[in-house]
Amino acid sequence: MDRARPAVPGRATAPHRPSGSAGLSLRSGSASLSLLARTRTGILHLHFGVRGGRTALLRDTQKAPLMVIRPFELPCSTLMVFIVNPTGGVLGGDHAEIRVTVEGGARVLILTQSATRVQPSPDGRPATQDVQFQVAAGGRLEYHPERTLPFAGSAFAQTLTADLEDGAQFALTETLASGRVQTGERLAFASYESRVQVSVSGRRVYLDRQRLVPGEFTRAPGVWGGLDYQASGVFVGTCEVTALPTVMDFPAVPSMIATGHTVGGAVWLRGAAARGPELDRALLTAREALRAQLWGAPPLEVRR
Repeated sequence: MDRARPAVPGRATAPHRPSGSAGLSLRSGSASLSLLARTRTGILHLHFGVRGGRTALLRDTQKAPLMVIRPFELPCSTLMVFIVNPTGGVLGGDHAEIRVTVEGGARVLILTQSATRVQPSPDGRPATQDVQFQVAAGGRLEYHPERTLPFAGSAFAQTLTADLEDGAQFALTETLASGRVQTGERLAFASYESRVQVSVSGRRVYLDRQRLVPGEFTRAPGVWGGLDYQASGVFVGTCEVTALPTVMDFPAVPSMIATGHTVGGAVWLRGAAARGPELDRALLTAREALRAQLWGAPPLEVRR
């Protein structure tokens, strides 16, 4: 069981790792697949709050291969945390469980240190990821992971659920590549599935589901056309003095980035481009514009 420790603003407490590590057992000369799978189940639970007027990481539970780098405070007073997976990629059968709680008044930015490289799955099992966020009224959570890069023969399935109280603020942006484009590998993965849901006080305001299964004659899924990189995102919440802008005020880049809003008031973002760096730059510009429009927030000024 994890336990609370005295928090130092802007610093992580010592990570707690669940007791009992999975080992490798042999049965009739072969490894137990169930135990082997357990060794690649990463767990990361983070709880943020405000202490001494500053956002702090109050409690954390970490189980390899998931871990966090020591958080630090940005000039805008947002606490930034990097999620790290030092194994170099995820394999079929791997599972990642991420839980994040943000108390009222806290400002949190979560990034990943590198792209999620989805390795081939010889037995057909997908690598899975389950992410759950809870944000209290007056809290803000931003989650912007690096690109997902599916290798040939790989399978990946993720669910992301964000439960917000009224008055909470939340942002998510993700990008996906068609494969290892630089090596000529395109749409060679077995499958990619994603389900993202955001609710405010129990009322669903955003739902996005994707299921990509390239076939022998697949040129591109949906709106990608001949492009190789996709972006998606959602922003929820406004500040007290800011009303939801009209669609014409939202940021957009012709033929690359489009934005709009759902009936529930969530702002959605979609993008596609031939080159990853071009999409990344347009996405960053749109992200900062939406943060300013919706929340009146200053730039994050992230330096890697």
